Amino acid sequence: MPASHANLGLAAEDINDHIGWDLHIRAVGERVASAMDAAYIYQPFSRLMIDCNRPLDAPDSIPPVADRRPVPGNQDLDAAEVNRRHKGIFHPFHDTVTALIDDRTRRGQPTIFVTLHSFTPAMQSGGNDRPWPITIQYGRDPAFSRTLMDLLREDGSFPVGDNVPYPVRDETHYTIPTHGEKRKLLHSMIEIRQDVIADSRGQQFWANILVDVLSRAL
Repeated sequence: MPASHANLGLAAEDINDHIGWDLHIRAVGERVASAMDAAYIYQPFSRLMIDCNRPLDAPDSIPPVADRRPVPGNQDLDAAEVNRRHKGIFHPFHDTVTALIDDRTRRGQPTIFVTLHSFTPAMQSGGNDRPWPITIQYGRDPAFSRTLMDLLREDGSFPVGDNVPYPVRDETHYTIPTHGEKRKLLHSMIEIRQDVIADSRGQQFWANILVDVLSRAL
């Protein structure tokens, strides 16, 4: 959270809760990328500043309310402040992703595009039945995602969510439609429940599972 924005008027516990960021998933992503020698790009800014996985015209691109909690610093923003967040956070992230894929394409290097997220076990705003420790999400092209789900289900020891809790749609998602679907790359959106990756042991456990299923899927 930029110091200039004073936590958007929220308490520290709100900023550090699931409304502020996808808890613990960066540590999983770093482990997966290292094990697979894969490129890994993460967004270091809080999604309360701007959610880089939302279209810019989505109502919650810069959320005025997050899981029933009003965000004072996101109320009645003028065009200049909105534009600063577009230029300072949203576009640099997606420009970096685009440049990486472009470079791989120029070099004739095939690309599998996977996004990693984490989800809270329960929302204050309802919809609390989230029994899956891991879910696979997709939009127009489910092929690679279904392969991942089939491989994950071979273990049989945990449920695997199918396009839950947030199905990929143009009006609610930006990253997969823009960098995966439009570029016709094999792609998938993977979410892990935050409580199962809250410590380093859980992070390594799920990183190992992802490395296994991604390697076999390829």
